[in-house]
Amino acid sequence: MAYRGKSLKALRETKQIQLRRIANETRIGMAYLEDLEEERFDRFPGKFYFKSFARAYARSLELDVDQVTSDLQLAYEDWSGERSQEPMTPRAERRSEAGILHRIAGLVRGAEEA
Repeated sequence: MAYRGKSLKALRETKQIQLRRIANETRIGMAYLEDLEEERFDRFPGKFYFKSFARAYARSLELDVDQVTSDLQLAYEDWSGERSQEPMTPRAERRSEAGILHRIAGLVRGAEEA
């Protein structure tokens, strides 16, 4: 599952967790949490804060912190026009490799059928 702001909001609501509770647990302002869920990236003071808030939010929902952070960071970078210079995490690298291998297998199957 790729986590985005609105999917995180829906997941939080499904778990019946109030945003105020997350704000109290994480000590992150309600406005920033709302901005995270609505992907209003321009309201964050910078990438470092955005990433920190995303990690804390994911932790409070007991989600895979690295996955949520990675997915939201990609959305942030799409918005900002920047691409991370950090190397991929092993998990992201495996997902990327699996996707490429899946596409190659599909091409090979298509060539065999033709």
